[in-house]
Amino acid sequence: MNDIASRADLAVVVDSFYAKALQDEQIGYLFEGLDLMNHLPVIHDFWENILWHTGAYKGGMMYKHLLLNARKPLKLEHFQRWLELFTQTIDEHYAGPNAQTMKQFAYSIANTMYSRISQQNAIPLGVQDSPPKPAG
Repeated sequence: MNDIASRADLAVVVDSFYAKALQDEQIGYLFEGLDLMNHLPVIHDFWENILWHTGAYKGGMMYKHLLLNARKPLKLEHFQRWLELFTQTIDEHYAGPNAQTMKQFAYSIANTMYSRISQQNAIPLGVQDSPPKPAG
């Protein structure tokens, strides 16, 4: 089995993952309303930047997920299922150092996102209302 070696290989993983995730009983509903045709190239950019530091991705991943969480609360089991499906998809198509790195980053990303989303005030500072002024 070959390793992930190109953007096209990343697209195989990402596109195959979303085909599964959209149909998944546990997390499929989280993707409803997503314009996947426009979103997939952005996700390809993200992973290309993660693996090869291309600078292709221009930010906002955490912010987008915080907004999603505000509409559809994300729970630990959602992140666990995402990670399970994502790593499964990588393993179905590729093996090698880049595939392993992608799985390790996926694990770190899922943990970081869950940690951030589960915080009490998980709304970016630029979106929060100003704190109330003390009386007096």
